[in-house]
Amino acid sequence: MTSRTTLMPLLLVAVCLRGACAGSHSLRYFYSALSGPALPQFFTAGFVDDAPIDSYSSETRKCEPRAAWMEENEGPQYWERETQICRGSEPVLKGNVRTAMGRLNHTRDLHTVQRMYGCELGDDGSTGGFYQDAYDGRDFISFHKDTLSWVAAMPAAEITQQRWNADRSFTEQRKAYLEGECIEALQKYLRYGKEALQRRERPETMVSHHKSGASNARLTCHAYKFYPREIEVKWFRNGVEMPAKFLPQTLPNPDGTYQIKTTVEVPEGEEEMYICRVDHSSLDNALDVKYEKKALPIGLIIGAIAGVVVLLTAAIGGIVIWRKRSAGRGGYAAANKGPINADSSSSTASA
Repeated sequence: MTSRTTLMPLLLVAVCLRGACAGSHSLRYFYSALSGPALPQFFTAGFVDDAPIDSYSSETRKCEPRAAWMEENEGPQYWERETQICRGSEPVLKGNVRTAMGRLNHTRDLHTVQRMYGCELGDDGSTGGFYQDAYDGRDFISFHKDTLSWVAAMPAAEITQQRWNADRSFTEQRKAYLEGECIEALQKYLRYGKEALQRRERPETMVSHHKSGASNARLTCHAYKFYPREIEVKWFRNGVEMPAKFLPQTLPNPDGTYQIKTTVEVPEGEEEMYICRVDHSSLDNALDVKYEKKALPIGLIIGAIAGVVVLLTAAIGGIVIWRKRSAGRGGYAAANKGPINADSSSSTASA
């Protein structure tokens, strides 16, 4: 990748139908800048899909590879250039924390500014791009590239909105990066990591049963050890889709695969009338799974524990970024994940 413009969330909370987005991929960069004495005060990371490709922190002062296929395919000049990009972005993001604190009359405690930018490429050739800042986990400002406009998410961001909207060149550079250089870089990285990123691993499945009150039961459909992340898991009764008891969440396994579960409440004795349908890009046809009385596989239990440990470790590390809401690109919910990367003209992205 050549020089980056300052652009940039779990993304991908939406489940996709097989064939519609089974081959979709994303390149995302995340920034996190903190106030106060906490370390690191600035941290960045790049991801292709959910795989980390590089990272930088104010402690190491170096951009370093986080995937073997990145290290194997990019030489010292690339990593030196990325290091200079990150070093240039560090004071800008730290300054943005102070600016936001001043506008909100925050004079003490720990505060953070986060940035996410990147692009998506569908298997049908469609593309998308996104850029958003947040303050203390709340949406601050976002870029609408189709209308070439910045939209403030809180009153404290209105000055930034006016300033960035007035700079046409700055805004056009962001759009050009998202639609051109970012997509080209994503395609290059997908070639580098083809074996890991474009593989298909079939989900293993089962249904567990738990009592729920005097006359009801809960059926939980488990799908695990699948890759890529996108999957659809739904409950049906006599061909009619049933609402899930809890919002399903896809969790990582330590081996790089994923797991998900969805639960439905049913009348005791009617369990055989319910079918869990699992659809994934590794399958020729969707799987229909019914409840069978048997113990949970030990691999699923270990995977579930490991998935929670991964999330807790990220939380303890204090690395907070966003995961795109399934409702669209307008907002980001706070989530825990890894680090981020910056870009070459970040000095123009001061708030």
